Amino acid sequence: MQLFRRLAGNLFFKIILAFVALTFVLFGVSEFILGSPNSWVAKIGGTTVGLNAFNRALQSDREMILASNKSEEALKYLESNQFQSEVLGRIVNKIMIEKLREDLGVSASKKLILEAVAKDQNFKKDGKFDHEIFKNFLTKNGLNEEKYVNEISNDVTATMILQTMSMVSPLNYASILETENFKQEKRLADVVTISEKNVINVEKISDEELQKFFAENKKSYALPEMRKISYLHFSAKDFSKDLQISDAEITAEYEKNKENFMQPESRNFLHALFDDETTAKNFLQKFDEAEKADKSKVNADFTKLAKELLKKDLKTITLTKITQKDLIPELAEPTFKLVIGQRSDVLKSPLGFHIFLLTETKSAHPISFAEAKDKIKKTMLQGREEKVLQTKVSEIDDLLLTSNSLTEVAKKFGLRVSSPALKINKAGQNGEGLDVTEIKGFDGFTENAFALKKDQTSKVFQAKNSEGFYAIKIEEIEPARERDLSEIKSRVLADAMKQHKNNALQILAKKIEEEIKANPSSAAQIATKHKVKFEKNREFPRIYYVNFQGQQIPYQNKFLDELFELKIGEASSLFPGGEQELIVGILREIKKPSIDSNQFEQAKKHSGEEFRTEIMQEYNQFLLKKNPVKVNEKILGKK
Repeated sequence: MQLFRRLAGNLFFKIILAFVALTFVLFGVSEFILGSPNSWVAKIGGTTVGLNAFNRALQSDREMILASNKSEEALKYLESNQFQSEVLGRIVNKIMIEKLREDLGVSASKKLILEAVAKDQNFKKDGKFDHEIFKNFLTKNGLNEEKYVNEISNDVTATMILQTMSMVSPLNYASILETENFKQEKRLADVVTISEKNVINVEKISDEELQKFFAENKKSYALPEMRKISYLHFSAKDFSKDLQISDAEITAEYEKNKENFMQPESRNFLHALFDDETTAKNFLQKFDEAEKADKSKVNADFTKLAKELLKKDLKTITLTKITQKDLIPELAEPTFKLVIGQRSDVLKSPLGFHIFLLTETKSAHPISFAEAKDKIKKTMLQGREEKVLQTKVSEIDDLLLTSNSLTEVAKKFGLRVSSPALKINKAGQNGEGLDVTEIKGFDGFTENAFALKKDQTSKVFQAKNSEGFYAIKIEEIEPARERDLSEIKSRVLADAMKQHKNNALQILAKKIEEEIKANPSSAAQIATKHKVKFEKNREFPRIYYVNFQGQQIPYQNKFLDELFELKIGEASSLFPGGEQELIVGILREIKKPSIDSNQFEQAKKHSGEEFRTEIMQEYNQFLLKKNPVKVNEKILGKK
């Protein structure tokens, strides 16, 4: 998760992650992983997500992320289960939103989407949309405007639906104020604390008492069953030789699909972007005047004007290798009718007002083998890696079944058996009770190991929480057994003494509680008599808030519940106050809050959020009933 947080600092990751952070689509599609191939991955209502579509989505997202970030952290993320989970999550969300769009008749127009882009603070400079920043972002991440618009269309539609539903949130200000006053009310109480250190002169435990304590708790001291286990672990990396793709294979694939390797017609432009139409028309007028004087210098005149009026240099206003799909329809249609040296009229888009000057055209042409080679190899490698891995898994499974030997499998396939063998209990701990970390990434390792018999070898299991697969063999089994007192006498004595002191603490605390309840006004004197801690006028809120993963989680305990029900001068019952501590409270004052305007605004905001959350949770249940999400467990596992 820490890796994920560091990556989220990157702008492109923020945008990609925003697609899965829709507040009303909580479909529980986490921890999905790829398994053996099958025809489908998930079904949402009547829509099926095929394995090929899922693999293409994985590859597409992987390429976009690598275009932006090739750090070690990014590479680890792309190899993680989390990445696969989030890709599938985006697919499910997209399908669900499309169904919502059809049902509700709600969709975001391209104009609305582009307006959202224009307002995005990430693409602004000096408070204004900067096309150059936007263009550099697209180039860096292997996108064009059309592809980016398509990527965020679902996000915009989802936001529209969410905002529409949020508008129905009714807020009763009198009720909110009453609730906030109730929540912020406080209590001042004297607190008497009785702890283990107040228990003195505790009698030693006799041999008879120790024997009795051990007999009553004998099972808790028993040694669990231990198993000595050998295992081998492998992944696609172990079969790198089988993954090699020759130049001849790549050439054959290129020739076979040559018609698909075409570079579409593209054009180079000089481009000026304006915030208002008047400034754009003024630029156009000055340009036309300069063109009349000398038509051979149109490029230079356009560049000169851009520098004078817009403070933009040649590099900033130059657009190269622009295809028709790179531009939105409002701009693509008129600009692709231009001839070299011709300028466009002032063209309006949600991003502003544009003037284009066509400087060069490049006809559609085949992509050369040298240009296409790497992409072909990557595509072939993706399919081959999956095929090779599944073939190897099948072959290893067969050999395990016939040979019952990890050593033989390791020798034939060039793998390595763990050495030395592990010795663990069913909780995955060693003889000292410590977790065995090397098997943490092997999902279901202990369950699978303890389902086998002595000298039995398992089938191949997928190491779901790490890369690859594993197989295990049980070398030895040490049965669980109860221990004699003589083996662990010092430990049993310490535990018995601890219980003995705790019993004495309970007796002392109960005695003090009874005395204080009988005479609450003398709590200080009673505390002094018994030499226990006394705190005067300690302030208590009705609700404590605990910070958990950046959120304030309300926490309330039984002591607070009773304290807030007491009348002034009354004493509470005995409650746990900490490690080996018990407390009694005596209510001294009820503090009424004074809610200021800022606190009231925050309370209104919080009340609205709570109502919307409740509405969205109910709506989630409706969506899931209407369009149930089913996953292929053969591929994604039972989780």
